[in-house]
Amino acid sequence: MAKILILNPVSTTIWDNLVYEHVKKIIEPATQIIVKSIREAPPAIECEYDKTLAEHLVVREVINASREGFDAVVINCFDDPGLRSSREVSDILVLGIGETSLYYALTLGDNVAIISTGKYSLVAYRRRARELGIEERVVYTSGIEIPVLELKKNEKLVKEMLIGEIKKAIENYGVEVVVLGCGGFIGLSEELSKECGVPVIDPTLVTVKIAESTVRLGYTHSKKFLLNRLLQN
Repeated sequence: MAKILILNPVSTTIWDNLVYEHVKKIIEPATQIIVKSIREAPPAIECEYDKTLAEHLVVREVINASREGFDAVVINCFDDPGLRSSREVSDILVLGIGETSLYYALTLGDNVAIISTGKYSLVAYRRRARELGIEERVVYTSGIEIPVLELKKNEKLVKEMLIGEIKKAIENYGVEVVVLGCGGFIGLSEELSKECGVPVIDPTLVTVKIAESTVRLGYTHSKKFLLNRLLQN
């Protein structure tokens, strides 16, 4: 049995039950999932400053999860705050929905788009693609002009704006796979895929499923060149 913590690195709790309900549909019955947010974190992560504020809190929660018997932690934010630091201090699997879903997208098509929220996304995710070594295959990045905390207030409008961006990415940039660049889009990918005719990846669902499979296969991160402070203390 796999025990997975899905960590929303924000103080807003509106995503907790929503994530739980969607994730339960795609995991094995024996897999145990806990979804939690962080009271001291920013309400949402929409810029580098928000990400920085959340990072040390994520690391703290990962250390606690490692000590509490979890097999894996999924950092449920596309910016993956605290991901690499968490891997240094933990002896369990730690995945971020940004890194994981982007690498997964490369198995489904050559040209990939990232569509998130806000103008920040245009630059931030081009930079992220460079950092991950996949810049040549991430051919389009954008963000719809709706703040993260307002995504569920008018879901019809959100879908319309996403469909517009996806179709533009397909027609103008030859995109074959779209990655939704925000965990707040959970539950929309199936409908968007059917409407637009390309795979549209829900980063949370993909990452949780990969975490579950990785735990069952018995793998975790290589420690060859990581300083594992938790194990040394």
